[in-house]
Amino acid sequence: MQMPDRLPGFKWLLVFWVLAAVVWSQLEGDLWRVSFFGFLTTLTGLTYLFQRVMNGHVFSVIGGLLLMALWGLALGAGTVLMSLFMMAIKTGLHAHGPEFSPAEITAVWQQLPLWSMVGILAGLGAGLLLLARTSTG
Repeated sequence: MQMPDRLPGFKWLLVFWVLAAVVWSQLEGDLWRVSFFGFLTTLTGLTYLFQRVMNGHVFSVIGGLLLMALWGLALGAGTVLMSLFMMAIKTGLHAHGPEFSPAEITAVWQQLPLWSMVGILAGLGAGLLLLARTSTG
């Protein structure tokens, strides 16, 4: 299983992240918005890291699928952790008291197992698609 040299659309993802960061920093705190920005930040960072580290490396099928599952785990769990970090940053940016209630913070934290499992499954799915693409092309 060969990892791609470049991931298509990464530059557009980076441009979208910069625009989203500008908009996100100006708006008041909203749970859905901060969760989306946490996901987008994690996705952008992991995509950059994947592109830099995996640059054309070849793995066994099991090794490649395991790597993709770990990447998905990092995306799922990282989204929750980055969302919590962004909640803290948002509260500090506006400096007029807490932007998020303890119930909202707890709700995000409780999603960690769910999104970790979703990430693993998405990573395995992406790995299977990559495997199908490399074995036929």
